[in-house]
Amino acid sequence: MTYVSKTGVDDMTMLTDISNGGITDNLKKRYEKDQIYTYIGHVLISVNPFKRIESLTNQEALDRYRGHYAYENPPHVYALADDMYRTMLSDEENHCVIISGESGAGKTEASKLIMQFIANNCGRSVEVSRVRDVILESNPLLEAFGNAKTVRNNNSSRFGKYMEIQFDRGGDPRGGRISNYLLEKSRVIFQNRDERNYHIFYQLLAGADGSLRDAFRLQDPSYYNYLNQSGCYQVEGINDVEEWNDVIKAMGVMGFSEEEKTEIFRLLAAILWLGNITFADNEKEEAYIMNEDTLDLFAYLIQSDSNTCRNALVTRTIQTGTQGRSARLSTYGVPQSAAGATYSRDALAKAMYSRIFDYIIGRVNQSLGWNPHDGLVLLGILDIYGFEIFETNGFEQVCINYVNEKLQQIFINLTLKEEQEEYAREQIPWEPIQFFNNKICCDLIESKRDPIGILTLLDDTCNFPSGTDDKFLEKLQQHHSQHAHFGMGQRAHTFLIRHYAGDVEYLVDGMLDKNRDALYNDLINLAQCTNSFLLPILFPESKTADDKRRPTTAGFKIKESIQALVAALSQCHPHYIRCIKPNDRKRANDFALDRVQHQVKYLGLLENVKVRRAGYAYRQLYDKFYYRYAICFEETWPPEKFQGRFKDGALLIVQKLNLQGDGKKAPYAAGATKIFIRAPESVFTLEETRERKTFTYANRIQRFFLKYANDYYIYTLKKGANDCLRGKKDRRRLSLERAYNGDYINYRENFALKGIVGRDVKVFFADVCDVMIKSKMVRAIIIITGMHIFCVMIDKNIDKATKKTKPFIYKEVFRAEIARITSITFSTLADNFFALVVPGIADQLLYNTKKTEILATLIKLRNNISVQFQDLLMLNDLKQKKTKVQFMPNPTAIEGGIFKSKKILAPPGAGKDAYPNLVEPPKPVHTKTEYVPASRPAAAASPSGPRPGPPMGGGAKKAPMGMGGGMPQPPRQPVAAADDWGEEEDANSGYAQPPRPPMGGGGPKKAPMGGMGGPKKAPMGMGGGPKKAGPGGPGMGGPKKAPMGMGGPKKAMGAPAPGGARPAPPGY
Repeated sequence: MTYVSKTGVDDMTMLTDISNGGITDNLKKRYEKDQIYTYIGHVLISVNPFKRIESLTNQEALDRYRGHYAYENPPHVYALADDMYRTMLSDEENHCVIISGESGAGKTEASKLIMQFIANNCGRSVEVSRVRDVILESNPLLEAFGNAKTVRNNNSSRFGKYMEIQFDRGGDPRGGRISNYLLEKSRVIFQNRDERNYHIFYQLLAGADGSLRDAFRLQDPSYYNYLNQSGCYQVEGINDVEEWNDVIKAMGVMGFSEEEKTEIFRLLAAILWLGNITFADNEKEEAYIMNEDTLDLFAYLIQSDSNTCRNALVTRTIQTGTQGRSARLSTYGVPQSAAGATYSRDALAKAMYSRIFDYIIGRVNQSLGWNPHDGLVLLGILDIYGFEIFETNGFEQVCINYVNEKLQQIFINLTLKEEQEEYAREQIPWEPIQFFNNKICCDLIESKRDPIGILTLLDDTCNFPSGTDDKFLEKLQQHHSQHAHFGMGQRAHTFLIRHYAGDVEYLVDGMLDKNRDALYNDLINLAQCTNSFLLPILFPESKTADDKRRPTTAGFKIKESIQALVAALSQCHPHYIRCIKPNDRKRANDFALDRVQHQVKYLGLLENVKVRRAGYAYRQLYDKFYYRYAICFEETWPPEKFQGRFKDGALLIVQKLNLQGDGKKAPYAAGATKIFIRAPESVFTLEETRERKTFTYANRIQRFFLKYANDYYIYTLKKGANDCLRGKKDRRRLSLERAYNGDYINYRENFALKGIVGRDVKVFFADVCDVMIKSKMVRAIIIITGMHIFCVMIDKNIDKATKKTKPFIYKEVFRAEIARITSITFSTLADNFFALVVPGIADQLLYNTKKTEILATLIKLRNNISVQFQDLLMLNDLKQKKTKVQFMPNPTAIEGGIFKSKKILAPPGAGKDAYPNLVEPPKPVHTKTEYVPASRPAAAASPSGPRPGPPMGGGAKKAPMGMGGGMPQPPRQPVAAADDWGEEEDANSGYAQPPRPPMGGGGPKKAPMGGMGGPKKAPMGMGGGPKKAGPGGPGMGGPKKAPMGMGGPKKAMGAPAPGGARPAPPGY
């Protein structure tokens, strides 16, 4: 059923007012009703609510969107995640989701919801659970070390993250990895007013226990220079103590040892104390340390000595001379000024923190485990810093906004530019739509020539020893003064870039130092003079500190990494989430129209709506389209019927839909290599038709194998018991040819009995019986499960409060473990009595008319069970008191025998050699090894190509979601037409075919007990039979009272082995 919104429109391609104002007004209407998600075709728009909306993120919401089409529910990030996940599995293609928007627009939250949904879809095996837990627990760990409060966002990502998760064909995660981009290192040493350093510092100070606080001499945040500059220590909505506990838990899931955790926290504390070391100049303008006690504490925390630390901070080692065979090198220790020492201190703090962060990313990747094997598909989630405009913008903002320009370019290329170019390639009539292409802005920043980009000029300036920030600014003005997207700033030492999201003024002060990202050899060598096991790992270049190669710059690294990211994204089918920030005050229920409309405008949502309305919602290559939907119509299925080309077949399928256009716009178009369909509802119709057809064929195949498996199981059950009794016991005539049903009391509907046996316990036999209690036979119920035999007595309820509504109650007589049964004893006469001997309980004498079926079930469950035949029983009670029971023949006794005065009188039977007429079911015959298409006339070569024979089964490479391939738990089940299932009798079984049960490939969300995709309340063990069967007992699908234990495991039974070996009977 298609969901219809009562607030605005779900998909803004359906708007009547196609303008930026119309889009903004629709978003506002929905936002005010807590409907924060809206579509533009396949693009999801998300407006940050700045509050928790429980109905959008609880388990009910996860279940509601799982396995359903997007049109069946309101827009949601879960719907996008489900579509991405199912399509990835059915098409066996890599997919990714690109989440973009300003800082504070909700990108990180969207990525967390996607990972939550994927984790909820996973299986529950040990390895799958491990990978799932690593995926989920990586969020709090990376947020603690990589997120911070800014003036725009209380939980702003200060790094970029691209997570790739590998899935097997069953949809379970098997590994993954995280790539991180441009951690904002300057935040470690400085924060603007009302901002914070990284969360982990505050979590450490708030949540560390007494032993850590004493060992690391931890103080209040206001005590540390690296934390007290902004005056902000607490954040509304963030509990540092709780998040500290989440970090500890996450590190445990990632496999961090206690030693690793302690060492990481020790180095974090060392960074804080390092920031408290202060310097001053002496009369020679040489730096000295003013607080030696703080230096001693820092040296203690990095497990070094104070002199080494002092020398690394206040002096700098330089070399002079030339290299070569006649090299004359001189090494000097040059004292630094207080400013130089402060620079070294801050450089060391930034390097230590960034490398700790990289180490944690590496450990997370190690826990995820990247699997290089083929056959796995990828799902990528890109959560990267949003576009930023601060009061003062520096090198970090240049890089961050450059990355956002690249992401905007990807979005433009794939949703606007390439879509329109595809129509031209496919020769589809199209009126071009104008849009802003921000490639000119990307080239301004990254280009290597004509003109030289800003980052390239920055690197060029850094290469000269005399290069300064002012010279860099001069070069910018020299090369870009005429550029349409460049200008000089209004403030001194600034320049301006006209980004797609707005004009940003950047301050050049400090850009060269940040771009060089240099770390003096003295500081690197400090890592070698420590007893810490972690510091040498964090500074591997310390072993090659004399390497004279020029280090790469931060700008070069970000360009290289973003190019690699773009290449990775281009290998995936993309999905988009465009996040919008409703206000700058971070307040719930506050929708600033001008602020939102500005974002709507620069995100290009209007152009996106126009292209979507004018274009076609679906397009696919002719061959893929044909193979997927040929099954829908008789004219194209089975494969032998259709002899034309792929293009002809695809057009025939579309024509069978009888699509209606809206006058000017055709409902579909035939391109050079692809079929184009305008309305997504047409594709939904095809998918539903395909599901019904595949569902029907899968049921027919399944019914055949279910019937064979059931017949063979009944055969082996009867044969085992009758072979055991043959020649040893006189047989009752009525028991020889009796049908086996297993459940004779409708146990699956009896919840009181289930309370005794267990709710999820599989039952193989249940019937009324008589049991001897105090030398009298009392009516009871016998139940056999896979582990136990239960005997439950029906007794009167003596409770006055409940006896009127519940006159009878169940009372357990005994419970015996099948594995501990010593013996089951029968007489040699034609009676219905048998005795059970089990250690720990009294010997039990029971009467049941289906004792042969009970014996058969016990033999199946325990093939080495001891079966004895005696006409004189000595039954022991718990006190070892013996009761003598004698079996005696009596021609006048009733059928089955009668118990009288500890004697059992039995009539004559059919004889000890009597044996039922058992016929082994015929084996299924494997008739074909591969599909051979019928001969067809040769077709001329064309882009649409001649149609070769389809793969085995005639379908696409892999079945779609919900039909035996793709999602393990598919969407709703369609109902096949009544004439798909006849009532004709099966010649072999003699039973009438039951009406179609709702089972088959794809099945319901919860598989029945023992069934192969059967109904929710399947007959026990029969795997999805209907409630009513035809005459003659159990047939294919089974009667309402089906033989318990004769169904099958939860997974569908496969076909017989090629060698003719029989499949395992269901349930075993």
